[in-house]
Amino acid sequence: MLSRIPLRTKVVAVLVAAWITACVTQSQDAVKQHLWWSGLGPVLPHDTFPADCSLCHVGDDWQTLSGDFHFDHEAETGVPLHGAHERATCLRCHNDRGPVQEFQRLGCAGCHEDVHFATLGPDCASCHIESNWQPQGMIAMHRKTRFPLVGVHAATACARCHVGAEVGKFLPVDTECATCHQSDLARAINPNHAGLGWVDRCDRCHLPRTWDQAELNN
Repeated sequence: MLSRIPLRTKVVAVLVAAWITACVTQSQDAVKQHLWWSGLGPVLPHDTFPADCSLCHVGDDWQTLSGDFHFDHEAETGVPLHGAHERATCLRCHNDRGPVQEFQRLGCAGCHEDVHFATLGPDCASCHIESNWQPQGMIAMHRKTRFPLVGVHAATACARCHVGAEVGKFLPVDTECATCHQSDLARAINPNHAGLGWVDRCDRCHLPRTWDQAELNN
């Protein structure tokens, strides 16, 4: 009896059966697709979310959120979000890495890589602000070190003295003038600084606002 069924009909029947089986059994590829949000990463399980998907999602692709979607993070969780944290997508914090409370307990280091390699301490807020993460008030903070920045030093790029500053490495450096100004010392031949033994204590004659001309520093 089966042999009398046209081949095209057999093929259609097989495809339909396969499609039904795939929908019912949820293949591993299908499961992976539903657990991954393209461009954002792993999706937090929605087991505890409201059953009405349309509260957040629009259409049938599950990746388009409603234009008027709003979640009052402080009212719902007790944790206010400020600055760049307020603009961050939910999956940046809520994903399959583990409970977000564990990362929150660690402070900034829970989510943000320490590009300073623990050389500047754990309090990121002492230099960075939440609005843009750029460092603030560095000149004032440098006054508390062995080498306060005044004059042209205050306008000098950090990397001129701290090699590796571009990638967040701020290691202690020698504060002697000649350490950074060897080439300037070699060019100082009128009068001959090296010949006269003037190779240190540059501030006895030079003021930090220019270095081009010497002045008696009384």
